[in-house]
Amino acid sequence: MRGTPDGHPELAVAWALHALDPQDDAEFAEHLAACEACRRIVAETEGVGALLGAASEPAEPPPSLRARILEAAEAEAAPDDSGASLSSRGTDAPSSNVVPLRRRRRIVAGLAVAAAAALVVVIGGLVNANRDLAQERDAAAAQADRGRQVVELVDAAARPGTPHAVLASTGGGFVGLVVDRGAGPEFLATGLPPNDGAHTYVLWGLAGGRPVGLQAFDMSGSGPVTASVPSMSADRRFAGFAVSYEPGRTVPATPTQVVASGQLAG
Repeated sequence: MRGTPDGHPELAVAWALHALDPQDDAEFAEHLAACEACRRIVAETEGVGALLGAASEPAEPPPSLRARILEAAEAEAAPDDSGASLSSRGTDAPSSNVVPLRRRRRIVAGLAVAAAAALVVVIGGLVNANRDLAQERDAAAAQADRGRQVVELVDAAARPGTPHAVLASTGGGFVGLVVDRGAGPEFLATGLPPNDGAHTYVLWGLAGGRPVGLQAFDMSGSGPVTASVPSMSADRRFAGFAVSYEPGRTVPATPTQVVASGQLAG
């Protein structure tokens, strides 16, 4: 019985997990020196094994990975009725520098198949766990950054002399701030209902009784929104600001439905 094009995966896994008896271990080590496929499987097994303690609940690995490992392992584990040794088979095979392996006892191959099955499950669990942890880490970082910006804007608005406008809804509820800390207006929106994909909110500047559309933004319901207002010319200073709810996804020429407004102070 010759190895598959993927080497002897069940023996490579067993060798990496120290599951071979001393004689088999020594013979496979000699084979490993000249078999790139087996060396790759051993390296992957040892890398995954180092993370076993941190693995979360097992998850189903990709079908292609399970099929590649298990099919090759089962092929190696199949009983050989002829009794010939591995080194005496395949006289028509091309010459190779790979040291041939004698036929393994069925129990060793069976244990190796079980190890391979456990390995692919662990790999799937680690992949899913790492993906979940990365997503949670990114979400936490974004939330922390948003929280920092909110604190900075509220703190700036509370300092005497800082130009700012408190935005209140038509019912009198607080829905946001516009603050100028010296580098142009920045705004904070909170408490507005989430908009759908067919609508958007728009921030307006009020100057001489004429509204100027500044920026469209979305509310998702996941927390406050902070953003910088596009730069304006020095002669365009606003006496106040407003927020409107608009159909479509662009800034219109004039507001459709004003939902909040506030006068500049400071």
